[in-house]
Amino acid sequence: MPRRPLYMLRQCLLAIALFVTVGCSTPPNSYNPNESYALNVARAAGIDAKLKDTELPKDTISNITESSGFGFALAASGYNAPIPGFSPSQMAGMNFTAWLLAPEADSARNSMIAWMPEEAAKPSPKEALADLLLNAASQGVRDLGYSPVQEIAKGGTDKTGIGIYVTGRNDDICQDNQYGKSNCWISFAIRDAELTSQPSIIGKDQSRVWFFDPSANVYSRFVFPKDHPGFNELELLVAISKHLPEWIYFYVAPKKVFVGKDQPIKAPLLVQQGQIHYFVKVIASSDQ
Repeated sequence: MPRRPLYMLRQCLLAIALFVTVGCSTPPNSYNPNESYALNVARAAGIDAKLKDTELPKDTISNITESSGFGFALAASGYNAPIPGFSPSQMAGMNFTAWLLAPEADSARNSMIAWMPEEAAKPSPKEALADLLLNAASQGVRDLGYSPVQEIAKGGTDKTGIGIYVTGRNDDICQDNQYGKSNCWISFAIRDAELTSQPSIIGKDQSRVWFFDPSANVYSRFVFPKDHPGFNELELLVAISKHLPEWIYFYVAPKKVFVGKDQPIKAPLLVQQGQIHYFVKVIASSDQ
């Protein structure tokens, strides 16, 4: 088996660990009930400048949000997926080009958003987040029926770059190699956080939190293999998120996460605690 997948992840982890951190800013945190939960989170995190909600009928949005959400994501990737509340003609009429984002936009890149409670940041915010992600990713891989193999940058000494291989699958998509690793994996880059007041999106008190800013020049993020071998990356993100606290979000940018070979999701979304949040809202009124 070639060494390239293992080499690629190690190079990714090394690059992740070597980035230089920069200062963060504190975005506004007021909640707008006329916008989607996803857009409110993005605004609180400071990455909403190029994002907007798409208006849909109320019953359609209810069906999307009350289900696992996979149907909408699969349809947005080009699969002919049945979605409660959507007719085939309605699905065909969805304007996914509304979410085409300029390459330089913060919302055009995958990222992690986290508001870590001050008391949870032991021994440090970055190490605490790394430990949460390592544990959650390992459990998520097991939930999907496979075996996790962890890797930490710089020979296990630098948790700003961590990765988890999905081993034990051995099919036409994911294969193990002679080093006990796989060509299917997810890695995480963990950057510095800023101590600030928590936004209203996660609580109404004035607690202090460590904010991992997705709008920073050097930002925390998740990374999949560049060649996207064909495993369902969204399914893995959702499985991982089930084992994370509610203040951690994965922001999925349009066309940056794949549900199959050559099947990128065209719509932005947030993944949090096993739920998929879309940038959609109820049509304002019938006469508009």
